[in-house]
Amino acid sequence: MKIGCFLLLWVAGLAEGQAKLPLPPPVLREPELSQPARGTVPIGLPQKWVTWNLQWFPGQNPLATKLERESHEAAVRFCLGRFKPDVGMFQEVLDADALRRSVSDLPWQAVTRFERVEDEEKSLPPQNLAICSRVPWQEAWEVNFEKLPMTLDRPVRGFLGVEWRTRRQGSWTAYVVHLKSNRGGREVTSKRRERAIEYLRADWQRRGLVPETDAIVVGGDFNCSLKNPDFRKEKTLRGLLAEGWVSVARDLPWPKGATVRPDSQGKYPATDFDAILLSPGWQKKISSKKYKSGVWQESNVPSDHWPVWLSFAR
Repeated sequence: MKIGCFLLLWVAGLAEGQAKLPLPPPVLREPELSQPARGTVPIGLPQKWVTWNLQWFPGQNPLATKLERESHEAAVRFCLGRFKPDVGMFQEVLDADALRRSVSDLPWQAVTRFERVEDEEKSLPPQNLAICSRVPWQEAWEVNFEKLPMTLDRPVRGFLGVEWRTRRQGSWTAYVVHLKSNRGGREVTSKRRERAIEYLRADWQRRGLVPETDAIVVGGDFNCSLKNPDFRKEKTLRGLLAEGWVSVARDLPWPKGATVRPDSQGKYPATDFDAILLSPGWQKKISSKKYKSGVWQESNVPSDHWPVWLSFAR
């Protein structure tokens, strides 16, 4: 679908008064795609899911050496080879080619094309998002915030969406996000994260999705905690939970629910910034009793984030 058509649909949605966004529309475009030449419509939904902030992949540092990048690629390949997900939702991707090498078992791959903007450190590479799938999808799209004006509540980066259409279970939609964590203090960054969720809601409307009845999953690094009381007033996650969404690993006892390691200097404690959220419509389709989830807290996980996983019973 053409970008102009996307924008017309977005503006039409705003005119209906549903999203009520004071900011102009984002850039809507096709992400960088890598996929087999052919793909059949899958019978059912992929069973095993993971969201994982790979931490400046590859290399774990934007200035990593060639050897460090290659080592990180191999470690990610080994880690995912043990879990064998059907869908991976990844954050902090610097190199789409490196991702293809490390996640070759998931050949349907979409990677965003974000750029650094004025209020970010422009000497650093952009932290992109990716969705990789074992089975073919119907469509992938990128919602990009790079052209929005520099207001205090301006969200950054953007998000990535994918839709599967299955023969047995109908349409399923997944989004991956990486919301803002710094620059401006907690109050400002919380507003930026909340604004990003408003844009996410607008994209559901643009695509004709209703969370109460449609199957939508949102995974990623929200930089917002459900367990830390300092975030209790922020609506980024809690606003969705109040509408019937479920965070699949929310009920894990601490410290099993931590998704980010404490740093070696003791400046940042362990926290639960990463999550997989299921819409009420998704829960109705799969039944809340038919999935398992957790956080993969192994010591050799090659990132400062641990993967959050979700597995459905057949």
